Amino acid sequence: MDRQSNLANTTKRFLQLHPNNATSGGIFSPRNGLVLVRFDISSSQAPLLLDGSSLRLSGNFTARQVGVAPNQLTNTDLNFVDGFCGVNMSIENVTISSKRLNQNLERINQYYRLCPSVVSGAKGFKEMETELSIQSLSHNTNALTRPGLNTYNQYSGVGAATGLNQRGSGFSMPLYAGIFQSGQDIDLSSAAMGGCTIEILLRASTNVIFGVGANANQAYYELSNLVLTAPVYEVGGAPAQNGQFSFNSWSSMFQTVNSSDSVLSLTPGLGRVTSCLINSVTATDLGNQLFNSSRLGSLGEIQQLRWSANGALLPLQYRLQTVNQQNNGVSKANVNAPVSFQTHNLNSDIVRNYLEGIKTDRYNKVQGCNLAYNNWSGGAINQSINAGRTGETPQGSDGLAILYDSYGSGQNFSQRVWSIQLRTSAVNQLNNTAQPGGVAGTNRPNCIDGTAATAQACSVFFLSKNTILFGGNGIDVQR
Repeated sequence: MDRQSNLANTTKRFLQLHPNNATSGGIFSPRNGLVLVRFDISSSQAPLLLDGSSLRLSGNFTARQVGVAPNQLTNTDLNFVDGFCGVNMSIENVTISSKRLNQNLERINQYYRLCPSVVSGAKGFKEMETELSIQSLSHNTNALTRPGLNTYNQYSGVGAATGLNQRGSGFSMPLYAGIFQSGQDIDLSSAAMGGCTIEILLRASTNVIFGVGANANQAYYELSNLVLTAPVYEVGGAPAQNGQFSFNSWSSMFQTVNSSDSVLSLTPGLGRVTSCLINSVTATDLGNQLFNSSRLGSLGEIQQLRWSANGALLPLQYRLQTVNQQNNGVSKANVNAPVSFQTHNLNSDIVRNYLEGIKTDRYNKVQGCNLAYNNWSGGAINQSINAGRTGETPQGSDGLAILYDSYGSGQNFSQRVWSIQLRTSAVNQLNNTAQPGGVAGTNRPNCIDGTAATAQACSVFFLSKNTILFGGNGIDVQR
């Protein structure tokens, strides 16, 4: 059903839905055992079209710490959330399912790892401090401010009496699910999807609020007053029609890289892959409340990478190489020392493919991003593998991605093995001895040397195309 061809009979309205599994207090938090948020959108007899791109999840995000009521965060302590994620950092999985099909249309695992790449690769600096700071409470890390919970008053006590009933900052954010960002309205009528269910699984507090203060005081979070605002279009006088619905969906996998010459090899089982996205974080940071588990870390000094399918180069018919290996011998007092004085990773081809993979379009269509060299206002891409892990220094925005198909049917990995070969430095460090003002520093590891301290946890996301054919004889799902 196309609402553009039925404008005269189309009425727009907004559905405001509360979680159907909420308790009387309306608070969702791992601390009280309520970690699953579920919304049901009912079907209708007449065509009812959901505009997924304008769907918003609203509520209040409150950060507290264990102690004396009302458990406010200590204002001088270091408590952070990831600047790119904001409230999205509290989400583990997002599942969208059809009531009529009684099956999942999309399930995104590691949602907290997908969001920072999508935000940093598709949004610009100004958007971070305007729309995203309002939507998901996201903020850049810069020389004057940090995405600290106390700095941005996530727990608001202004103009309110002290008490446990206080709630933190309000948010109203989109969901970055492929089905909602496909540019297609979702027909919720009984002849099509028959309504849908949205389930959000929350993360443990130790994986959300991080920092020295958060770890010492067992900081935790609460989501309250949750409302899902769903813009729908009612098409009056239009009979149910046979047709099809095409949409995108994200699928995720996980692997660990622990050597300087590694191959990630997976079998996605997907028939029409549009793009692939990879981001990483030091493996020991996961589950540790001292560090940011949503950080976009570096894989060290990448010297060469190779995308392939069944061992053959695809989609690029050549290896991507950088000049990082040459940088180590430039302007050195001791040419034998494994230290790079040139901190700029000259990997423009890698960055270009990364932006194309997130945009799912050619590079000239990219309108904004947060990737920059030596920039405090956004995510830097010339940082060491552990840069920004504590929240006190600029965060990185590194990642790898490749665009397989912008407009066609995508690449078929239903029975093919997807792989990427990474060659990085095993000994390189970033030199930090010549800082402004003459302050001496120490060399920082920027390599994967085979030890547990440098092993990288890699999240791999595939964006694929799907089609649902529905008619009088039933429904057929093509993935």
